[in-house]
Order: sequence, then C-alpha cells, then structure tokens
Amino acid sequence: MTFFRSDQSISPTPDKLSRTDYFQILTSVLMVILGITILFGSLRENIMLMPLFVGGGFLALGLYRLNFVIKYFKGKRKCNHR
Repeated sequence: MTFFRSDQSISPTPDKLSRTDYFQILTSVLMVILGITILFGSLRENIMLMPLFVGGGFLALGLYRLNFVIKYFKGKRKCNHR
C-alpha cells in the first residue's frame, strides 16, 4: 500500500538554500576533513581502535551528508535544463 504516487515527491526541493543549509554543508565538509585527519593520525602512530572508529564515523557521516548535497545540486541542474 503506497500513499504517494511514483511521480509525487515526499518533500519538494526548495528553490533557494538557507543559511542553515550552508552551515550544514560547511560542517559536513569539516567532518570529512576531521575524519581523514583522525584516521591518518591514528595510522601514523600506534593503531588503536577508538581513533579508527571516531575518524571512520566522522568520515562516513560527512560523506553521507554530502551525498544529499550532491543530489540536491544535480536535481537543481536537471530542473534548470528543462
């Protein structure tokens, strides 16, 4: 049982990003940078599990959030070409 038709979107794509959206994009990029830094720092020194989990978590969460940003801009570009 579906509540939405296949051509109906659950939430409409906004025309313009807000300051909060830009802040979240910035923090996502910083999460990726911090995750890479923690991972390389932990691999350079003694390999311990906690820095690997924390660095991997920051990296994964940052990339997951940036995935939505990329999808948003690809969708915007596709809508502008029509």
